[in-house]
Amino acid sequence: MEALRAPLAAAGFLVVVACGDNLAPVEAEPDPCDVEVRSFELEPGRHFPPGTALTWSSNPPATGSHYGIWARWGRTYPEPVPRGHWVHNLEHGGVVLLHRCPDGCPDDVAAIEAVVAELPVDPLCAPARPTRTLITPDPELPPDIRIAAAAWGWTYTATCVDATSLRAFIDEHYADAPENTCAEGGYPASVAAP
Repeated sequence: MEALRAPLAAAGFLVVVACGDNLAPVEAEPDPCDVEVRSFELEPGRHFPPGTALTWSSNPPATGSHYGIWARWGRTYPEPVPRGHWVHNLEHGGVVLLHRCPDGCPDDVAAIEAVVAELPVDPLCAPARPTRTLITPDPELPPDIRIAAAAWGWTYTATCVDATSLRAFIDEHYADAPENTCAEGGYPASVAAP
């Protein structure tokens, strides 16, 4: 039971331990990163030309309209990938990892990269690329959110990197989208595939 209790408590769940007829609530440790996972009603994934002004029902976006060209997988982008591109990655079953650090946050980016590096190889994508993920800055995240992730219909937000809950989010929502494909994206056009 202890092996189950620790990861759940770390992820911010209230764990109830059953001992016969006695239920004893075990308070979870406070979540220092204020992790929040939300689901959203799925919206049509309409394609628009790059540069078209788009709006979404969540921040970060998790569903809806996007550009017809998605971002290249498996990269840490130093400059923000336009949301219209990476929302298309979500529709393809990917998970996009985001950070909002106006003054830079190399330690946070390295921690996110470490989570991605521990993911199993996607058998649908091998050997061309290990996973359908990408990491990008997102200055449009709310000011109180430093770290976020998005999958088709789902968002994860936090004030700091919590590797355990971030990995749990990826594991739960990876490859769960209407167009489950590893096809390489075309944004940016000037970058060669890995």
